[in-house]
Amino acid sequence: MTTIELNTIQSGDVSAVAEKEDGKPRTRGKDNGPTTLPHLEHLVHITRKVQRPMLLRVLLESAHGQALPAAQALTDAAKGSLPIPSRNVLFALVAEMEMEVQARLERAAERIALLADEYGAMAVTELMDAGNPDDAAVLAAPSDKYSRALYLYLEQEFSPSGATEDRFDHAERRQQMLRHFQSEKYSSHYLGPKGAQPSLGDAAVESLKQRLAELFPQVKPEDILVEPFAHRESDAQDAPVLLFTLSAKFNGKHIHYPKIIDGEDTDVDDSSTVCVRYSWHSSKGELAVFSDDETVRPELAKAFRDVLLGGDGNIHAMPMREFDLMGFCTPAILARFKKDRIDGIESIDIKQILIANPEVRQTTLKNRLIARRVENPLLIKRDRFEDRNIYEVAGQAYPLVDLTNYVIKQVKLTFRIARTAHRKAHDVTVQITTPNGFNDAKLTKADSELVFAQLMKLDCARQY
Repeated sequence: MTTIELNTIQSGDVSAVAEKEDGKPRTRGKDNGPTTLPHLEHLVHITRKVQRPMLLRVLLESAHGQALPAAQALTDAAKGSLPIPSRNVLFALVAEMEMEVQARLERAAERIALLADEYGAMAVTELMDAGNPDDAAVLAAPSDKYSRALYLYLEQEFSPSGATEDRFDHAERRQQMLRHFQSEKYSSHYLGPKGAQPSLGDAAVESLKQRLAELFPQVKPEDILVEPFAHRESDAQDAPVLLFTLSAKFNGKHIHYPKIIDGEDTDVDDSSTVCVRYSWHSSKGELAVFSDDETVRPELAKAFRDVLLGGDGNIHAMPMREFDLMGFCTPAILARFKKDRIDGIESIDIKQILIANPEVRQTTLKNRLIARRVENPLLIKRDRFEDRNIYEVAGQAYPLVDLTNYVIKQVKLTFRIARTAHRKAHDVTVQITTPNGFNDAKLTKADSELVFAQLMKLDCARQY
């Protein structure tokens, strides 16, 4: 068996991995999305990813309410994702649209991007029928999970025939169902100075890259792609920033896989894109940090605070958003779901509870008696067809009648979100892990804020 090494995996075309040209590094070009549309992060993202650009043009025209000949010339003849010059023209067209149209596009793009994760892509594929000519055309190469999700969204929201199929909504429900019983990665949330406005000039970008390179020694600063997006109070360029998001991407995750190359079974060593993501809510003074490596998140938060917010000092002095799940020890929480439900939430359901019984055990290691704290977690979860509540399942199936002697480590809840002017009533599933874990990256911004407000009302979450 042959082994080869690669180091060229790209994340779409947004990777900033340097290439060698005449002995000198050359950085790949980048589009103007973050500078032209700094408040439309998700629209920029799907524009880069979609392999069937004609669907993008249909989305723009449907939201805009009229034909866009300039967009048609760019998208309809394109094979695969749009090249950078075409994307830049498309971004400029969107920038000229009214703010309400832009907001409509971003809401659509946010839902499409969220449906393009592992479970969403599976749900979309399940709902598409290769025997249907329209579905078959989208499934044929070139095809991708973003194009398929966009296709279902257009079919549901902007059907030319006026006949509405709710396959996009169905796919979102199926995605939630597939996600119910999985333990998900979550962001860490730190609390900083309320009202602080992030500053990201060229010098700050280079400083942030240097700090990240120190945390990930295998990566060079020039190989890191930093992209900021900002939502402001108004259209004015100098208006205060309400929500600032920043992603830093680099090829730093080692992967190993077998592949048949030239008729030979080959082991391939490669690297894939690592993404560090920040989200700063200025009015709340809240910094969300996400990376696959949870242990490095405090230092990532410190880098953001020091470089963009002008802070200093020990990061452990920066408090974190905390969750207290002891209220889930008894069925009394079910009554609070009804009594303390806030506007916008129709119902709350507990899907699973992870409990543990910490104890100190003594053992001998190298002829020394040592004490160790051990936890043996137990996951209590309801089947999708179960009509008993989680406490009835715990008492009758396990049996665990009283959970007050245990530590509640994690809960997974399903919230029924009420209908709004922009979206039908729908379910969202959230995972809360003590003391600081909340998987809000899987929710729209509006749903995330509503769910957290409900958790605070239930005394499950604390905001300093």
